[in-house]
Amino acid sequence: MIGKRGPAIWAMVILLILSLSVWAAGQRRNQQQQQQQQQPQQQAQGQGQQQIGPQAKNKDEADAFNSLVMEQNPANKVALAEAFVAKFPDSEFVSYAQTFRVTAYAQLGKHKESAAAAEQAIDTTIKFGEKLVAKAEADSKLSDKEKADIKKKDKNAVFIDKNSPQYQAFMNQTDQRILAYYQSIIQSYQMLNDAKKMLEWGEKALGYKPDDINTLAMLSNVMAERPPLNEDEKQKQMKRAEELVNQAIMLLPAFFQSPEAANINAAQKEELTAQLHYTLGLVYLHQKRLGSSQQELLTALKSKPNDPITYYRLGIAYVQEMKNDQAMEALGKSVFLKGVSEANARELLKQLYVQKNKSEQGMDAFIASSGQKIGQ
Repeated sequence: MIGKRGPAIWAMVILLILSLSVWAAGQRRNQQQQQQQQQPQQQAQGQGQQQIGPQAKNKDEADAFNSLVMEQNPANKVALAEAFVAKFPDSEFVSYAQTFRVTAYAQLGKHKESAAAAEQAIDTTIKFGEKLVAKAEADSKLSDKEKADIKKKDKNAVFIDKNSPQYQAFMNQTDQRILAYYQSIIQSYQMLNDAKKMLEWGEKALGYKPDDINTLAMLSNVMAERPPLNEDEKQKQMKRAEELVNQAIMLLPAFFQSPEAANINAAQKEELTAQLHYTLGLVYLHQKRLGSSQQELLTALKSKPNDPITYYRLGIAYVQEMKNDQAMEALGKSVFLKGVSEANARELLKQLYVQKNKSEQGMDAFIASSGQKIGQ
């Protein structure tokens, strides 16, 4: 089976980036706390400043988490993460330790374990978020006098302003982390070739955030690439995939203008655009809507002209409509670009080429000529 690597791969990248950025923030706070312990007069001046996010309760916990972060070997990272969770079950860094279990297990090819770790990470991340929300709500009801009284009893007490940019940014990051966990679970089951679980967790992810474009893109792509053998079930799945990918395409312009996409570069935007139109083209191909399929696949190639799988699917769409010359051109480009579709594309091209030319002679030259036209 030929499949494309969809936006699911972003989940691992997001997990790593967010984990390390939050850990770095925690480390800076720990360093600041150490400096404050050494300089009591500065500590008194810094009391009450808002700190959003997890904090270690003691040096032992901070050192253990630091060791986990710095470890590069995936097997050792799993061991350190599990040891951290066992030793510090109430730590605010537990969800981040689970993150490292997710990524390390994926690197080891243990996708079932990675999915299980991501499930646990979702649970601990939600619980920590709820804890922060509850504290922010409680702090918002305190008067200045009540806060002053609390400070007299605990000079290190910190109050959370739920309207502050720091709080809003952290909660937004928490949502992104949870979505990344969902997407990594989908990817894990994709690697395990478990379509039922992929779709189950995809729908759960949409239940958490129905308009998340990455989830919409990933789930619709999985549905299009993994059709059921039963024709009625296949058509039902394609209808759902069409709904999801069209929703993602509709949301795409606003998404590119949103703060969430601020760190997405031009190449990544082109990749996502191509992915969505490719997926819709493949859905139409399954539905035998060949003209629409060709249009969407060609649109995808405008954004990503060097994709061999898209040319291969386009060739199939042309073949089914008896547009053999156009099919040969598309298949020639697919073969020229190589990739996982090369063998299938070459075999189909060979059939069409021999049918037209009565022999294979000149086919390699035709492939080379097709390759020179890519992007034109």
